[in-house]
Amino acid sequence: MIKLSPRLQIIYDMVPDCDVVCDVGCDHGYLSIALLQGKKAVKAIAMDINKGPLEAAKTNVEAAHLASQVDFRLSDGLMKLNESEADVICICGMGGALIARILAAGIDVVKKANAVIIEPQSEYAVVRRFLVENDMLFLDEELCSEEGKIYPIIKFCYSSGNPTACSETDLEYGPVIIKKRPKLLMDLLEKKQSEYLAIMDRLNSISDKSEGKDSPIQLRKNEISKELELISNLRTRLEE
Repeated sequence: MIKLSPRLQIIYDMVPDCDVVCDVGCDHGYLSIALLQGKKAVKAIAMDINKGPLEAAKTNVEAAHLASQVDFRLSDGLMKLNESEADVICICGMGGALIARILAAGIDVVKKANAVIIEPQSEYAVVRRFLVENDMLFLDEELCSEEGKIYPIIKFCYSSGNPTACSETDLEYGPVIIKKRPKLLMDLLEKKQSEYLAIMDRLNSISDKSEGKDSPIQLRKNEISKELELISNLRTRLEE
C-alpha cells in the first residue's frame, strides 16, 4: 500500500468505508490511491482546478493499476460533482476562507454527503463559523504537525436543526479538539501565544501614544489582545 504523509494518514483514517470518495484538490492522487488500496472506497473521483496536478494524479493512479476505479475531473471546487454522487468528500491543503467558498458554492452537494473531511491551512475560525451557520455537525477533529506547522483536520456532516454550538474559542481551536486535549493543542497554543506576543511587541515599538483608539495600529493591538485572552483562558481550562 502507498505510504502517506502523517497529514494524509490522519485524513485516510477519518474516511469511513464507502462506495465513492471524492478528493477535491487531489494533487498527486495519493489519498485516492490509498483509499482504494485499503478497500475503504470502491471508487474515487479525483478533481483539481489545474491540469498539471490532475495529470500527475492520472500517472500515479495508472502506475498503481487503479485507473478503472478513478474518475478524473477538471473542476473548480465541487462544480463537477453531482448531488449524492459521492458518499465522502475530502477538501484538503487550502486556506480556510477558500474551503468555505468551495463549500458555499457546492452546498447542496455537501448536504447530501455522508461525511466531509477538510484540512484548512489557515483561517480556521472562518471555516468553522461557516459550518456552524450552515447546520453542520462536527463528527471529529484532529491536529496534525507538518513542516513546523500545526493544522486541524475536521470531519462533519449536514444535520438540520442539530449543529454544533461553538464559542469563539471553539471556532478558533475546535470544539472536538478541545474536548480531546491532545498534546499538539498545548503546543499550538504556546506557538500562537509566542507569535502574538512578538507581533504585539512590534506594534508597541512603532505605535505613537498620540494615536487615537480607532487608529489601524490600535485596532490591531485590540485584536491581538483578544487572541491572547482566548489562549490564556483556554490554557487555564486545559490545565485544570
